Amino acid sequence: MISKKRIIQETDTLLGLKSLVDVYEEVAAIRMQRVRGAVLTSRQFLAEISEVFSRVRAAYRKEKIVGGIVRNGKTVAVFVSANTGLYGDIVDRVFDKFAAFVAGNLPEVVVVGKLGVKMMADRRLNVLYNYFDFSDEQVEPESFAMVMRYLMQFEKIVVFYGKFKSILVQEVEGTVLSGEDIEKQVAREVEVAERYLFEPNVVEMARIFEGEILASVFEQALHESQLAKFASRMLNLDRAIVNIDRRLMEVGREQRKLRHKEINSKQLLRLSGIGLWR
Repeated sequence: MISKKRIIQETDTLLGLKSLVDVYEEVAAIRMQRVRGAVLTSRQFLAEISEVFSRVRAAYRKEKIVGGIVRNGKTVAVFVSANTGLYGDIVDRVFDKFAAFVAGNLPEVVVVGKLGVKMMADRRLNVLYNYFDFSDEQVEPESFAMVMRYLMQFEKIVVFYGKFKSILVQEVEGTVLSGEDIEKQVAREVEVAERYLFEPNVVEMARIFEGEILASVFEQALHESQLAKFASRMLNLDRAIVNIDRRLMEVGREQRKLRHKEINSKQLLRLSGIGLWR
């Protein structure tokens, strides 16, 4: 049985820790709501621009025109990690899928986030890679533009990230980005009944829209990753609060046992004192 002093110290520590976790959980909830709004906005934008892109592609297919962004024929794998910890197991699970793909396909590699650099070293994934720093809280335009300039040269871009399904479920995604794949993923091919006038020309329009859609889908992946990480953090902080409450109950039981023991000891002393007077 622990001492009374230690019980008081542990109770104070647990209550302080619970208050801290409560604050972190509230902050994570606020950030998750903010990112969720960005995810929904990005989805809407992606759906709208994809419909226009489908019409453009249908138009130049109809005229048997070949055009688009010139690429290098290579594949690049992008690991979207994090800058800090306390995100549960979602980042680890994303890394496992990313590492398996890299081992089996030998692509060029891009790591996003400081935690990814540490994981590459700790897990000894011995490949050369390009690193890009990224905020956990928002998609900064300058950083995003820098990453996209590098990625746009590749024929196929495979992005590994966590995807939010619910507060309790965050899944690992491996999304393939290319002009053809994006069109299949985000929009149905539309039948072009009307004829459109494209300025400067249909090939240039197709190239611009393909680049915009690739950028939009990659940005969506970053937002999805942020949302999944904050949801995973909330889940783990909630579990931490449950564990703290459980430990507080155990310490409370120890405190009651100690109090009963003290009461019993006092009663025994009182009874023994009465016996001596007699």
